[in-house]
Amino acid sequence: MDGDSRSPYPHFAWLAHWLSVVSPRVFDVYQCRHATHHLLLTTSGDAAIRWETRGVETLFHATTGGIGFFPCDLQSHTMSITTAVGFEAYDVMLPEWQVQRVCNDEGLRPIKDFQAVPIFRDALMQASLLRLSARLEGRQISEEIGDEIAARQIIMQLCMLVGGQKPEWRKDTSVFTPHSMRQIVAGIDGHLGMPMNLECMGNTVGLSPGHFARKFHHSAGESLGRFVNRRRVGASFAVLRGSGQPLSQVALDLGFSSQSHFTRVFSGLTGTSPDQFRRSHGRASA
Repeated sequence: MDGDSRSPYPHFAWLAHWLSVVSPRVFDVYQCRHATHHLLLTTSGDAAIRWETRGVETLFHATTGGIGFFPCDLQSHTMSITTAVGFEAYDVMLPEWQVQRVCNDEGLRPIKDFQAVPIFRDALMQASLLRLSARLEGRQISEEIGDEIAARQIIMQLCMLVGGQKPEWRKDTSVFTPHSMRQIVAGIDGHLGMPMNLECMGNTVGLSPGHFARKFHHSAGESLGRFVNRRRVGASFAVLRGSGQPLSQVALDLGFSSQSHFTRVFSGLTGTSPDQFRRSHGRASA
Protein backbone atom coordinates (compact mmCIF):
# COMPACT_ATOMS: atom_id res chain seq x y z
CA MET A 1 0.00 0.00 0.00
CA ASP A 2 1.08 3.53 -0.59
CA GLY A 3 2.90 5.47 2.08
CA ASP A 4 2.64 9.01 3.36
CA SER A 5 5.82 11.06 3.50
CA ARG A 6 4.29 13.31 6.16
CA SER A 7 4.44 10.57 8.75
CA PRO A 8 7.35 10.86 11.21
CA TYR A 9 7.24 7.10 11.76
CA PRO A 10 9.50 5.01 9.52
CA HIS A 11 6.76 2.56 8.55
CA PHE A 12 4.60 4.48 6.09
CA ALA A 13 2.81 1.35 4.86
CA TRP A 14 1.14 -1.50 6.69
CA LEU A 15 3.36 -3.46 9.05
CA ALA A 16 2.53 -6.76 10.69
CA HIS A 17 4.48 -9.22 12.79
CA TRP A 18 4.09 -12.06 15.24
CA LEU A 19 4.90 -11.37 18.87
CA SER A 20 5.83 -14.16 21.28
CA VAL A 21 6.59 -13.81 24.99
CA VAL A 22 7.78 -16.91 26.85
CA SER A 23 7.02 -17.06 30.58
CA PRO A 24 8.15 -15.72 32.93
CA ARG A 25 9.64 -13.15 30.58
CA VAL A 26 8.44 -9.57 30.54
CA PHE A 27 8.35 -7.83 27.18
CA ASP A 28 8.89 -4.08 27.38
CA VAL A 29 8.72 -1.31 24.83
CA TYR A 30 9.81 2.06 26.12
CA GLN A 31 9.29 5.57 24.82
CA CYS A 32 8.13 4.74 21.33
CA ARG A 33 6.57 7.43 19.18
CA HIS A 34 4.21 6.12 16.56
CA ALA A 35 1.99 7.29 13.70
CA THR A 36 0.12 4.04 13.23
CA HIS A 37 -2.89 2.49 14.91
CA HIS A 38 -2.15 -0.87 16.55
CA LEU A 39 -4.41 -3.93 16.49
CA LEU A 40 -3.14 -6.70 18.75
CA LEU A 41 -4.86 -10.09 18.35
CA THR A 42 -4.04 -12.64 21.06
CA THR A 43 -3.74 -16.02 19.35
CA SER A 44 -2.66 -18.14 22.32
CA GLY A 45 -1.96 -17.83 26.05
CA ASP A 46 -2.75 -14.82 28.16
CA ALA A 47 -0.88 -11.85 29.58
CA ALA A 48 -1.17 -8.74 31.67
CA ILE A 49 -0.53 -5.71 29.47
CA ARG A 50 0.27 -2.18 30.59
CA TRP A 51 -0.11 0.67 28.10
CA GLU A 52 0.72 4.29 28.92
CA THR A 53 0.44 7.41 26.78
CA ARG A 54 -0.12 11.08 27.61
CA GLY A 55 0.43 10.17 31.25
CA VAL A 56 -2.58 7.85 31.30
CA GLU A 57 -1.96 4.22 32.21
CA THR A 58 -4.22 1.42 30.99
CA LEU A 59 -4.02 -2.08 32.46
CA PHE A 60 -5.84 -5.06 30.97
CA HIS A 61 -5.71 -8.83 30.70
CA ALA A 62 -5.41 -10.28 27.19
CA THR A 63 -6.72 -13.78 26.48
CA THR A 64 -6.95 -15.92 23.35
CA GLY A 65 -9.25 -14.36 20.74
CA GLY A 66 -9.19 -10.93 22.33
CA ILE A 67 -8.28 -7.89 20.24
CA GLY A 68 -6.81 -4.67 21.57
CA PHE A 69 -6.93 -1.37 19.68
CA PHE A 70 -4.35 1.33 20.41
CA PRO A 71 -4.73 4.51 18.34
CA CYS A 72 -1.86 6.67 17.23
CA ASP A 73 -1.53 10.02 18.95
CA LEU A 74 1.97 11.02 17.79
CA GLN A 75 2.97 10.94 21.44
CA SER A 76 5.50 8.72 23.18
CA HIS A 77 4.08 5.62 24.84
CA THR A 78 5.26 2.68 26.92
CA MET A 79 4.05 -0.88 26.86
CA SER A 80 4.85 -4.01 28.85
CA ILE A 81 3.54 -7.56 28.55
CA THR A 82 3.87 -10.02 31.44
CA THR A 83 2.85 -13.65 31.09
CA ALA A 84 2.91 -16.65 33.40
CA VAL A 85 1.95 -19.27 30.81
CA GLY A 86 3.24 -17.85 27.52
CA PHE A 87 1.70 -15.35 25.16
CA GLU A 88 1.48 -15.07 21.39
CA ALA A 89 -0.17 -12.31 19.41
CA TYR A 90 -0.41 -10.90 15.91
CA ASP A 91 0.30 -7.17 15.81
CA VAL A 92 -1.00 -5.19 12.83
CA MET A 93 -0.14 -1.50 12.49
CA LEU A 94 -2.49 0.60 10.36
CA PRO A 95 -1.28 3.98 9.06
CA GLU A 96 -3.59 6.74 10.23
CA TRP A 97 -3.86 8.15 6.69
CA GLN A 98 -5.03 4.75 5.41
CA VAL A 99 -7.86 4.60 7.93
CA GLN A 100 -9.05 8.07 6.98
CA ARG A 101 -8.85 7.26 3.26
CA VAL A 102 -11.01 4.16 3.68
CA CYS A 103 -13.50 6.23 5.69
CA ASN A 104 -13.69 8.68 2.79
CA ASP A 105 -13.92 5.94 0.13
CA GLU A 106 -16.62 3.99 1.91
CA GLY A 107 -18.74 6.90 3.11
CA LEU A 108 -17.90 6.38 6.79
CA ARG A 109 -17.99 9.36 9.08
CA PRO A 110 -14.37 10.36 9.78
CA ILE A 111 -13.28 9.76 13.35
CA LYS A 112 -11.11 12.58 14.66
CA ASP A 113 -10.31 11.28 18.13
CA PHE A 114 -9.88 7.54 18.36
CA GLN A 115 -9.94 6.16 21.87
CA ALA A 116 -8.09 3.04 22.98
CA VAL A 117 -10.21 -0.10 23.31
CA PRO A 118 -7.98 -2.40 25.36
CA ILE A 119 -9.95 -5.60 24.85
CA PHE A 120 -12.88 -6.60 22.65
CA ARG A 121 -14.03 -9.58 20.61
CA ASP A 122 -15.22 -9.44 17.04
CA ALA A 123 -15.45 -12.58 14.92
CA LEU A 124 -15.30 -10.76 11.57
CA MET A 125 -12.22 -8.75 12.47
CA GLN A 126 -10.53 -11.78 14.01
CA ALA A 127 -11.10 -13.80 10.83
CA SER A 128 -9.75 -10.95 8.70
CA LEU A 129 -6.66 -10.55 10.87
CA LEU A 130 -5.97 -14.28 10.74
CA ARG A 131 -6.40 -14.17 6.98
CA LEU A 132 -3.54 -11.70 6.86
CA SER A 133 -1.40 -13.56 9.35
CA ALA A 134 0.12 -16.37 7.28
CA ARG A 135 3.20 -17.34 9.23
CA LEU A 136 6.49 -16.82 7.53
CA GLU A 137 9.38 -19.14 8.29
CA GLY A 138 11.34 -17.74 11.17
CA ARG A 139 8.49 -15.34 11.99
CA GLN A 140 9.88 -12.72 9.67
CA ILE A 141 8.26 -9.31 9.55
CA SER A 142 5.94 -8.64 6.65
CA GLU A 143 6.55 -5.09 5.50
CA GLU A 144 3.44 -4.92 3.40
CA ILE A 145 0.08 -6.65 3.57
CA GLY A 146 -1.10 -7.42 0.08
CA ASP A 147 -4.65 -8.61 0.77
CA GLU A 148 -6.47 -5.31 0.43
CA ILE A 149 -9.92 -6.83 0.75
CA ALA A 150 -9.24 -8.16 4.24
CA ALA A 151 -7.38 -4.97 5.12
CA ARG A 152 -10.27 -2.68 4.14
CA GLN A 153 -12.71 -4.95 5.94
CA ILE A 154 -10.66 -4.64 9.12
CA ILE A 155 -10.64 -0.86 8.86
CA MET A 156 -14.36 -0.58 8.19
CA GLN A 157 -15.24 -2.91 11.06
CA LEU A 158 -12.86 -1.07 13.37
CA CYS A 159 -14.33 2.33 12.52
CA MET A 160 -17.86 1.13 13.19
CA LEU A 161 -16.85 -0.53 16.47
CA VAL A 162 -15.25 2.64 17.82
CA GLY A 163 -18.04 4.99 16.87
CA GLY A 164 -18.03 5.52 13.14
CA GLN A 165 -21.32 5.77 11.30
CA LYS A 166 -22.22 2.88 9.05
CA PRO A 167 -22.13 4.04 5.41
CA GLU A 168 -25.35 4.65 3.50
CA TRP A 169 -24.70 2.26 0.66
CA ARG A 170 -27.50 3.57 -1.58
CA LYS A 171 -25.56 6.82 -1.89
CA ASP A 172 -22.20 5.14 -2.40
CA THR A 173 -20.64 5.89 -5.78
CA SER A 174 -17.14 4.68 -4.91
CA VAL A 175 -15.42 1.83 -6.73
CA PHE A 176 -13.29 -1.13 -5.70
CA THR A 177 -9.56 -0.65 -6.02
CA PRO A 178 -7.89 -2.46 -8.94
CA HIS A 179 -6.32 -4.92 -6.53
CA SER A 180 -9.67 -5.68 -4.91
CA MET A 181 -11.32 -6.11 -8.30
CA ARG A 182 -8.63 -8.60 -9.34
CA GLN A 183 -9.36 -10.64 -6.23
CA ILE A 184 -13.11 -10.49 -6.77
CA VAL A 185 -12.82 -11.52 -10.44
CA ALA A 186 -10.47 -14.36 -9.50
CA GLY A 187 -13.09 -15.56 -7.03
CA ILE A 188 -15.80 -15.38 -9.70
CA ASP A 189 -13.67 -17.27 -12.24
CA GLY A 190 -12.93 -19.97 -9.67
CA HIS A 191 -16.63 -20.63 -9.06
CA LEU A 192 -18.28 -20.14 -12.45
CA GLY A 193 -20.14 -23.44 -12.17
CA MET A 194 -21.85 -22.42 -8.94
CA PRO A 195 -24.88 -20.14 -8.48
CA MET A 196 -23.98 -16.56 -7.63
CA ASN A 197 -24.22 -15.97 -3.89
CA LEU A 198 -24.34 -12.24 -3.31
CA GLU A 199 -24.27 -12.64 0.44
CA CYS A 200 -21.02 -14.64 0.36
CA MET A 201 -19.47 -12.28 -2.18
CA GLY A 202 -20.42 -9.28 -0.08
CA ASN A 203 -19.06 -10.90 3.06
CA THR A 204 -15.61 -11.22 1.49
CA VAL A 205 -15.34 -7.42 1.46
CA GLY A 206 -17.51 -6.60 4.47
CA LEU A 207 -20.49 -5.31 2.46
CA SER A 208 -24.17 -6.19 2.38
CA PRO A 209 -25.37 -8.00 -0.77
CA GLY A 210 -27.05 -4.88 -2.14
CA HIS A 211 -24.08 -2.65 -1.36
CA PHE A 212 -21.70 -5.11 -2.99
CA ALA A 213 -23.82 -5.31 -6.16
CA ARG A 214 -24.03 -1.51 -6.43
CA LYS A 215 -20.32 -1.01 -5.82
CA PHE A 216 -19.47 -3.73 -8.32
CA HIS A 217 -21.64 -2.07 -10.97
CA HIS A 218 -19.81 1.22 -10.43
CA SER A 219 -16.47 -0.60 -10.66
CA ALA A 220 -17.13 -2.80 -13.70
CA GLY A 221 -19.51 -0.57 -15.62
CA GLU A 222 -22.12 -3.33 -15.81
CA SER A 223 -24.22 -5.42 -13.47
CA LEU A 224 -22.70 -8.33 -11.60
CA GLY A 225 -25.05 -10.77 -13.35
CA ARG A 226 -24.04 -9.60 -16.82
CA PHE A 227 -20.37 -9.64 -15.86
CA VAL A 228 -20.58 -13.21 -14.56
CA ASN A 229 -22.41 -14.36 -17.68
CA ARG A 230 -19.71 -12.84 -19.87
CA ARG A 231 -17.05 -14.74 -17.89
CA ARG A 232 -19.06 -17.95 -18.23
CA VAL A 233 -19.45 -17.52 -21.97
CA GLY A 234 -15.75 -16.75 -22.27
CA ALA A 235 -14.91 -19.92 -20.38
CA SER A 236 -17.19 -21.92 -22.69
CA PHE A 237 -15.11 -21.09 -25.78
CA ALA A 238 -12.32 -23.52 -24.88
CA VAL A 239 -14.82 -26.24 -23.97
CA LEU A 240 -16.72 -25.87 -27.24
CA ARG A 241 -13.50 -25.90 -29.27
CA GLY A 242 -11.91 -28.83 -27.50
CA SER A 243 -14.62 -31.34 -26.65
CA GLY A 244 -17.78 -32.93 -27.92
CA GLN A 245 -19.45 -32.61 -24.54
CA PRO A 246 -23.24 -32.18 -24.87
CA LEU A 247 -24.31 -28.55 -24.73
CA SER A 248 -26.67 -29.33 -21.88
CA GLN A 249 -23.70 -30.48 -19.76
CA VAL A 250 -21.55 -27.51 -20.80
CA ALA A 251 -24.37 -25.24 -19.68
CA LEU A 252 -24.73 -26.89 -16.27
CA ASP A 253 -20.98 -27.07 -15.68
CA LEU A 254 -20.71 -23.31 -16.23
CA GLY A 255 -23.56 -22.41 -13.92
CA PHE A 256 -26.37 -21.81 -16.41
CA SER A 257 -29.80 -23.05 -15.37
CA SER A 258 -30.41 -24.90 -18.65
CA GLN A 259 -29.15 -25.36 -22.20
CA SER A 260 -31.70 -22.84 -23.45
CA HIS A 261 -30.47 -20.28 -20.92
CA PHE A 262 -26.89 -20.88 -22.04
CA THR A 263 -27.89 -20.56 -25.72
CA ARG A 264 -29.79 -17.34 -25.09
CA VAL A 265 -26.95 -15.67 -23.19
CA PHE A 266 -24.25 -16.96 -25.55
CA SER A 267 -26.15 -15.75 -28.64
CA GLY A 268 -26.85 -12.37 -27.09
CA LEU A 269 -23.17 -11.77 -26.34
CA THR A 270 -21.57 -13.30 -29.47
CA GLY A 271 -24.20 -13.04 -32.19
CA THR A 272 -24.07 -16.79 -32.81
CA SER A 273 -25.33 -19.89 -31.01
CA PRO A 274 -23.06 -22.30 -29.07
CA ASP A 275 -23.83 -25.01 -31.65
CA GLN A 276 -22.86 -22.74 -34.57
CA PHE A 277 -19.70 -21.67 -32.73
CA ARG A 278 -18.74 -25.32 -32.18
CA ARG A 279 -19.30 -26.23 -35.83
CA SER A 280 -17.16 -23.29 -36.93
CA HIS A 281 -14.34 -23.63 -34.39
CA GLY A 282 -14.31 -27.12 -32.96
CA ARG A 283 -15.80 -30.53 -32.92
CA ALA A 284 -19.24 -31.41 -34.19
CA SER A 285 -22.06 -31.22 -31.69
CA ALA A 286 -22.72 -34.41 -29.76
